Amino acid sequence: CPPRLLVGAPWDGDRQGDVYKCRVGPPNATCAKANLGAAATGVPPAPGRNVHFGMTLLGASDGGFVACAPLWSQECGTSVFSTGICARLDGDLRPAGTIAPTAQRCSTYMDIVIVLDGSNSIYPWYEVQNFLSNVLSKFFIGPGQIQVGVLQYGEQAVHEWVLGRYRTAAEVVEAAKNISRQEGRETRTALAIRQAWCVGDGDGNGNRNGNRNGNR
Repeated sequence: CPPRLLVGAPWDGDRQGDVYKCRVGPPNATCAKANLGAAATGVPPAPGRNVHFGMTLLGASDGGFVACAPLWSQECGTSVFSTGICARLDGDLRPAGTIAPTAQRCSTYMDIVIVLDGSNSIYPWYEVQNFLSNVLSKFFIGPGQIQVGVLQYGEQAVHEWVLGRYRTAAEVVEAAKNISRQEGRETRTALAIRQAWCVGDGDGNGNRNGNRNGNR
């Protein structure tokens, strides 16, 4: 088996950083890219921030290695915390775990399901859309922060979208602008609230991806 060389590239990919595993010796030898970042760590960094994965490399006895990004930051509301993160990979560059001992859950980490009256008693509808868009634009929406679902009701209760479907405030606001009124002669508020609580994200538990406690 020809020797291989690990190359840290902390400035790769607009300073996100990465690691390459290269064959040593043969002419025209190729390098395999680890594709670190959210795909390897399972945790997206704060957008627009320099991460520099590969600035630190540490070998492991099983043939794998640990690559660290000391400038990795997490976003919580209007604050950004540079906590650093390390990704552990096996010898085939497959993710094997994440080390982030100083990362913490954001105080803005919560699930919100908005119950929207779409019956005939609500008019004009564009004012509802504008109000909803204005409210949603003020939320800090992201995988590690706030997630929003919307349920509209009249004679029936229908999920416009479930928790986790949209990952940014801009996506949620755009979706809110495109909600059409359901209409209906009845206003079944109790049914809608019950359904929003029970199936907030479609998993039957009202939790994002079925594995967290919904705070509403």
